[in-house]
Amino acid sequence: MSYDLKTLASITIEAAKTASQWLRDIQGNEYFTEFVKWSKEDVTRRFDIESENVILDVFRREHVNALFVSEEFGCKAFSTEPEYIVIIDPLDGSNNYTANIPYATVSIAVAKYSKKATLKDILIGVVSEIFRENIYYAIKGYGALENGKELIKPKNIGPPFIFGYLNYESYDVFKELEKEFGAFKLRSLGSASLDIVYVAKSVAGIFLDLRSKLRNVDVAAALLILNEAGGKAKSYHLNLYDVPITSVEKIYSIATFSKEWGLKYENIIDNIVNSAFRVRKH
Repeated sequence: MSYDLKTLASITIEAAKTASQWLRDIQGNEYFTEFVKWSKEDVTRRFDIESENVILDVFRREHVNALFVSEEFGCKAFSTEPEYIVIIDPLDGSNNYTANIPYATVSIAVAKYSKKATLKDILIGVVSEIFRENIYYAIKGYGALENGKELIKPKNIGPPFIFGYLNYESYDVFKELEKEFGAFKLRSLGSASLDIVYVAKSVAGIFLDLRSKLRNVDVAAALLILNEAGGKAKSYHLNLYDVPITSVEKIYSIATFSKEWGLKYENIIDNIVNSAFRVRKH
């Protein structure tokens, strides 16, 4: 069944809200925190899989004919000719959620189906905070919203935060950043989608992740919110918006810049990353 964008956005918001409410309801239940799958870079707990199922149920109930792409089950379609692609991160910030640290989200993005669809084709992005019931969303060409209104951009917070995630290979980047900016406010809060939303809100000026761990499902929804708020994003390994969305794909590195604070720092960050970090092109 085909939908206009606003109706499809409403369904996506409902799916994110329903999953967030379910996660609030079972938070602290040890049964759902059990590990069910391990990999070299990540683990899957029972609540990850169940949250995915909650999201799928909403889309299937509304007869959305889609290819579903998720970090847990990979790709799943319920017809041979899907109309849409739904990209799901059922819980971004699993460790925070398990530890009752209130910084975690459900993230869902939607695009029209094409075998060659990429991140630039995302039409709807929804990021739902689990602990605080805030909903951030964007429809391509219509701006970014927070709980149905324009993004709330705080005043008088002083210099913006930099959200940064690093490993031993990228440590020199942050040493060079300190030389350039002085003692800046570095935060690593554990939810990439929410970090990017806060860049869109200009709470943070920059989000920088050089660990080679992030995937398209982690950021697809938040990137549209950022773009619609006037921000910018890039990868230092590949052309970010050419990354396919018909399967789970690595993006290796990402930098996002807010409209108000970060854009003027883009060239500085680029020079530091390219000189201090051995970027491997993919």
